[in-house]
Amino acid sequence: MDADAREERRSRRVVRRMDREAARFARRARRRRPGAAGALLVLGTVVGLAVVGAVVAGFSWRDWFEPRAYVEIDGRALGIPDPAPSAGRLRPAVPVTTDGAYAFLHTDELGGPVGYDPCRPVRYVVRPDGMPAGGQAVIDEAAAVVGAASGLVLEYAGTTDEEPAVERALIQPERYGDSWAPVLVAWSDEATIPELAGEVAGVGGSAAVPGADGTGQWLAAGRVVLDAADLGAMLREPGGHDRARALVVHELAHVLGLDHVDDPTELMYPVSASRTDLGPGDLAGLAQVGQVACED
Repeated sequence: MDADAREERRSRRVVRRMDREAARFARRARRRRPGAAGALLVLGTVVGLAVVGAVVAGFSWRDWFEPRAYVEIDGRALGIPDPAPSAGRLRPAVPVTTDGAYAFLHTDELGGPVGYDPCRPVRYVVRPDGMPAGGQAVIDEAAAVVGAASGLVLEYAGTTDEEPAVERALIQPERYGDSWAPVLVAWSDEATIPELAGEVAGVGGSAAVPGADGTGQWLAAGRVVLDAADLGAMLREPGGHDRARALVVHELAHVLGLDHVDDPTELMYPVSASRTDLGPGDLAGLAQVGQVACED
């Protein structure tokens, strides 16, 4: 098996594991509708579990009148996060002006992309443990690149002590509050993250999750794990900063919803080549994932 096929299989395994975690999350989500005897019983159970777990799961008087989906995590019932108040898109939608190969990791029933809510910032945190010199700069630069290409606002939210894991908890009240966990960017190695074995220098993706009322679908709680040794060596080479940034752009594009393509002239080709900027297909795909509807 050649390097291309091995990397593709590893990436597919990562995405499948993320999808399984998101599917378990969605299956456990329960819609609570007011006006029925059963609704009051569920409400009492949910509030009771939230109090016992020392978590106020986003409950408000609004919940008496609008459906709310809940999920059980570690024995606690947590409300699927309400979207933060918004006056509309944070940045103008990016028009599709290029043509090339692109693919989406998650699609809706009409075949369109599932993406992050463009009316709210995509917050990301960085775990600095093991980060090589210059690592923060390439992360921030890569975030700016995919943000400009997608019309999404990627917002740095500081550092974290969260350890990287493929099957990541999508809501972590003790660490991040009762909203979706921010995108995690972490440094690791193949001993901790087997998907980094061989020549794989990074993995990335997000979970597709329902809206607060149990309907619709958006991306949330993304994660990027970078091979600290591989990128550290790359950053020490002539021209390595641009190549390292391109690798992080590739992984963040996975987070925003792009899949690999078979065209070696695109940055989303599964094997790193000489390209250090987004290709025409990459740009077209990112523009489309940034055009999804906002959550009401």
